[in-house]
Amino acid sequence: MNYIKKQYNITEEGILNSEYEAFDLIDPLWWTVSIYDGLKQYESDLSAFTREQRLVFAVLWYDSEVNNGGHDQFFFNSTGIVWKDALDGLKSIGAEECAENLQKVIDKWGGSIPFDREERQEKLDGLYDNEKDESIDIFDENDSFYYDSEDDLEELIVKYAKANPKAFVFSGEAEVPQ
Repeated sequence: MNYIKKQYNITEEGILNSEYEAFDLIDPLWWTVSIYDGLKQYESDLSAFTREQRLVFAVLWYDSEVNNGGHDQFFFNSTGIVWKDALDGLKSIGAEECAENLQKVIDKWGGSIPFDREERQEKLDGLYDNEKDESIDIFDENDSFYYDSEDDLEELIVKYAKANPKAFVFSGEAEVPQ
């Protein structure tokens, strides 16, 4: 895949005037922050961004994965590395229903989830091994709750950005696919 440099100029004025959608606000992170190379790289890549950007980035990864294949997919894939940021992000943007649901999922893991993908996958296998009825996805109830939630994450993110516009200002370049 070929990459080109893209210039970003996300302004406070633009945020306050609703010029950006949720994904626009974190687009530079989307192409800059690796979720594939372990916790150390994830933390290093995020160091150039604000906590607010970090949390929204995690919420959007969480939302994308759960809507595509449920909580099982979110944790099985590399995206599971953002689980704690996603929980904090859901709380921060005011998505209380979704945050409570994710907390219930985390509780099924014993209250903490490995950031390392292999460890997370092994622990996930263990959760399924403990299930008496192998035809049941242990996250079905949580997935259904999430899909039916009335929390509009994109709307909440834009509202959160408007309440914290300075935290989402970004001027710079990122390499994006051509």
